[in-house]
Amino acid sequence: MIQLGFDAAQVSRLEKSMRNPRFCERVFSAQENALIAAKLRPAETAAAHFAAKEALGKALRCGIFGFDLRQAAVLRRPDGSPCFAFSGELAGRMEQLGLTAEVSLSHEGGYAFACVLLQPGR
Repeated sequence: MIQLGFDAAQVSRLEKSMRNPRFCERVFSAQENALIAAKLRPAETAAAHFAAKEALGKALRCGIFGFDLRQAAVLRRPDGSPCFAFSGELAGRMEQLGLTAEVSLSHEGGYAFACVLLQPGR
């Protein structure tokens, strides 16, 4: 079965949250924090990553409190496209469910958007 999740995040809200270093430590993996810090507009990237995690929670039907957000790192493939890197319990859950994930990110008008597609592994 294919499962879909979608979410939007307000960039200004994430920019405000990022002023608290503990927020970034609780939500993003070390790799994500490094990637976000290196961006020209880090709040846009953080908002897109947060939206991706929320969309993943919707696709998994557990919400963002159903997994450790840091275990769903949004990284980049060599071609620059976004992808999830799962770790810990979440990696085990994805393997047990036999699911692979695709993620698409976008930014527009002060918002970041993410769409997550979960499908049976190939």
